[in-house]
Amino acid sequence: MPSAQNWLLLLTYDGTCYQGWQVQPNSPTIQDILEQAIKRLTGESVKVHGAGRTDSGVHALNFTANFKTSSENFKTPEKWRISLNAVLPDDIVVKYAQTVSPEFHARHSAIRKRYRYLICNLPYLPAFSRKQSWWINQPLDIKRMEKAAKILIGEHDFSAFRAANCSSPSPRKNIHEISISKKRFRYSTLQIEFEANSFLQHMVRIISGTLVEVGQGRKNIDEVAEALESGQRELAGITAPSHGLYSLDVIYPQGMIEWPIEVIDN
Repeated sequence: MPSAQNWLLLLTYDGTCYQGWQVQPNSPTIQDILEQAIKRLTGESVKVHGAGRTDSGVHALNFTANFKTSSENFKTPEKWRISLNAVLPDDIVVKYAQTVSPEFHARHSAIRKRYRYLICNLPYLPAFSRKQSWWINQPLDIKRMEKAAKILIGEHDFSAFRAANCSSPSPRKNIHEISISKKRFRYSTLQIEFEANSFLQHMVRIISGTLVEVGQGRKNIDEVAEALESGQRELAGITAPSHGLYSLDVIYPQGMIEWPIEVIDN
């Protein structure tokens, strides 16, 4: 029997119809759909390892996942891409495939992750943005939001910005960057990008909700600092809706993984 080959996929997906990444009983998930597609093509039951456990409704622009298979029918990356896209639903797309070392793991091998949160800050709700970005019709003070974001940069205990049922063993995370851009992108007019070594459950959404409340004048910058220092969830802001969140990039050690420029969404 041939040895199993480790394959890495670059995915983009619309998470609207799925209960997040991880397999759940009686609920459609991205992982489950991918595993079913691979089994349909190879006859093998494989475990697909994703770069993270995205929430229900969360989208991805550049998401990585790996799996091992002994199938001899799919020896080239292009054949995997074409074959998987032929059996996957239209809202899950394989942009690229490549072979990786046997020990590579999409999540454990990553050193940083980057997310983008999309906000549509207009007085009216655009017809195509309802499941793609968070509509905020009140004006937002971007300068205040940026000042509040600076408080969160660095390594901290982010207990105030995690879900109540978060299973992460440690609340300490290191945020390398939070940037706020005011431009039109995919039915949004404002984007908040986050890069960290890893994230707690709902962490990006809670920080996004907190920064929006600061931008609305409902919270001040001192209150953000107090929430961070205290670790009390009730002092932080609301949890932003999942449909505004996108997995933007999974970062690996230099030289480990490279993608063609033309397949990366920025």
